[in-house]
Parts: sequence; C-alpha cells; structure tokens
Amino acid sequence: MLRPIVIAIAIFLNCLIIPSSAQAETPTWQSAAAVDDWSEESWDDDNWGEEQHSPWQVTGFIEAAYGQFLQDNIVSSTQSLTELRGRINVDYSHSVFQLTAKGDVLFDNVINDNQWQTRELNIAFSPVNNLDIKAGRQVLTWGTGDYVFLNDLFAKDWQSFFSGRDDQYLKAPSDSIKATWYGQNLSIALVWTPDFTPDNFITGERFSFYSLNDLAQVAPAQYFQVDQTTGSQWSSRIATTINSVEYAIYGYRGYWPTPQGMKMADNTSLLPYFPKLNSWGASARMPLANGLFNVEYANYLSLEDSNGSNPLIANSQHRFLLGYETELFKNFTASGQFYLEHTQDHQAYVNSLPMMELAVEQNRQVVTLRFTYRAMQQRLQWSLFNFYSPTDEDGYLKASVDYRYSDRWSVALGSNIFYGEQAHTFFAQHEQNTNAWLRITAQF
Repeated sequence: MLRPIVIAIAIFLNCLIIPSSAQAETPTWQSAAAVDDWSEESWDDDNWGEEQHSPWQVTGFIEAAYGQFLQDNIVSSTQSLTELRGRINVDYSHSVFQLTAKGDVLFDNVINDNQWQTRELNIAFSPVNNLDIKAGRQVLTWGTGDYVFLNDLFAKDWQSFFSGRDDQYLKAPSDSIKATWYGQNLSIALVWTPDFTPDNFITGERFSFYSLNDLAQVAPAQYFQVDQTTGSQWSSRIATTINSVEYAIYGYRGYWPTPQGMKMADNTSLLPYFPKLNSWGASARMPLANGLFNVEYANYLSLEDSNGSNPLIANSQHRFLLGYETELFKNFTASGQFYLEHTQDHQAYVNSLPMMELAVEQNRQVVTLRFTYRAMQQRLQWSLFNFYSPTDEDGYLKASVDYRYSDRWSVALGSNIFYGEQAHTFFAQHEQNTNAWLRITAQF
C-alpha cells in the first residue's frame, strides 16, 4: 500500500496531466504536440521529416532467479532464492516536471508469497533555476564506501544482498522529499522521510542468524516481531569540490536502521525496536597516483543510551573508512578499504552481556578487497569482493560472473560465502547461509 505522500503526488500529477476544458477536444490517443503538427506551418519544408519524440519511455525486464544453500541450514527452505520477477519502468518528461515510476511483480517461492513492489513513484521539478525537488518513493544514497556505509543511513535490503539479487536491490526505497540547492561550486541536499523506513534486515524467514538471547543460531521467521516506529527521518549533505577534491559533510536525525534496542513488551518478554539515533560526519574523495582515494568519518550518537549504561540499547560509535581504487591494467580494476568501528563506553557494553566472550571488540576492524575484470567488449564481467575482519576472525566472500549475451538477454551467476571461527561474530553467524545463485534476465 502506498503511503500518503505517494497518493498526494498521484493527485497532483492528475491535475497536471489532465487537459483543460480548452483542450478537451484533443483525442486521448493524440498529444497536443501531434495536433500542432497538422497546422499549416507543419507543411513547411524546413520541418518535413523531423522526428517527433514521445515524452513517454517504457522499459523493463523479466528475470528468473534460483539460489541454493551450500550447507545445512535450520531455515524451512533449502533454497535461498527461487523467484520470477517482472519489472516495468515508466518515465514521463514534461517541460516543467519529470515523472518516474518503477514497479516489480514478484513470485517468491522461498517464502510462498506473490506481491507487487513499488520501487519508485516520484515527481522531480525545479521551482527555481538552482533548486531541484524530488518527492515520492525513491532510492536514496550518498557517501564514499563500497558496500560499507557510514553516513548513508538510508534503507538497505540485506536479504536481497545475501541472496544474490542484482545490486540495485541492496538499496531499499523510501517515501521521501529531497530538495537540492546548487550554488557556485556548492550543493546542499535535505531529505525528509515522514515515516521512518528501516532496513530489510535478517529475520529468520529466509536466512538464520545468531541470537544473543538464545545463545544459538535461530530462524524465527514469521514469529520475529519488532516494535514499529512511526517517527520521521532527516538527512542532509553539503558538498563542494576544491582543486579536484570532493568534500562533503553529513547530518542525520532519526533512528538506528536495524533494531538495536530491546524494550519490555510485557512483564516477561523483550521486544526489539529502533532506538533514536543522531549522527554527523564528513568525507573526501580525490585522484591519487592513477587511482581514486576516499576517506570518510561518522559519529553515531545513540540518544537513548548516551553513556552506555543501558544494556538493552546499542552504544554510540565512531566509524572511520579509508579506500583506494585503481586500474592495475586494462579492464582490470582493484580496490581496497579499511574500516574501523569504535564503540564508546565499551566496558559498560561488555558488562551487559551474558558472556564476555560474546562481546564485539571495542575497535572492530574490517578490510575489503574488490577485483573486477571486463572482457569481450565489456559484455563479460568477473567480480570478486571479500570482507575480512581481523578482530572477529571472520569474513564474507561475494563472487559473481555477468555475461550480456545480447542487448536483450543476460545471465549472471555467483555465490555468497560466509566463514569464521566463532558462531556469534558478524559474518560467521551467517555461515549456514552460504549459497550459490543464478539469474537469467530478458530486457524489453
């Protein structure tokens, strides 16, 4: 069901697109521009043979996908991905606005569910020359990380990421209004999401995970309940470029994107929820030694546990990222990142755990490496991405091969491999979720 902001947009568009009474005689199958073509001026030799471009553009694809777990898993299905998806993209360009609509029909056999997903439904316009506004359902992103997100607190879909769906589905949509002002070598963006949009996190329905409450791997599926939050989110960014260096500062006011808190549901049980979170940060990106270097920082302020004394709420954190990407030789690109997550008031956090050995390191580190090779006029792409945490001694290897047979047909296959020494750490808890997948896509 679309939220009120999307319904309001549809009403607004209806008012803009429906012709006025003076235009009512124009046939519904014929645009006003087409009617003008039949005027006497249209027979002028200078206009003869000019191609008329429709303001409408319709594209899409049909995709079949299959994924299989490579290890025994406690979830109900042995498949990690079994679905048929149909996508329709509709774009309309008007002289004063642009309309974008993207929707998926999904037949998902893993969870036995058929559904319509509105991925985008928004209108973009510029009330003045240096101000752009986009309102409605949209996919939002910023920051400098590669699969590592610090200041990007917009919704993510981790179930899609782990199952082998296309990377576009890692970013989940939200119903938001985004305003961007452009000055001389400066831009200021402000995003308001009236209803908080959390991540599509792991719940046990498709993938299992380690529970600190049960001290075991669990897959609660539909029995996993979370207290819903109806508050709003605010995100902002100020960006500029000076001497080929891109600088940005960020702000966020909202909630943790995953349920990082627990509250009493009744006198005997705890219910996960999304505690309040504010953050600010900065980033820089610049060319360096035939490559691209980036650095990013974020300060997470856990407002409901500012001193770390509440064992049921995540502590505040400092997050750091360094990255570098370069082309080692023609069509072969390599990149690496170093990520540091510093938990504040760490001792208070450790004291809250049932067992000290379950504690995350105060300075958790993750190193990533990506190798990408393209061949056959870019029609074939090999990709290998590895996360490794030296502090947790665990990791996640994401490998894929994409082949574009023609402008219409393409095929992709790959794997999601999790590994580690201890069952409770960030990546190792998903070791049972290791899977291989295949996708066949037909564009239209």
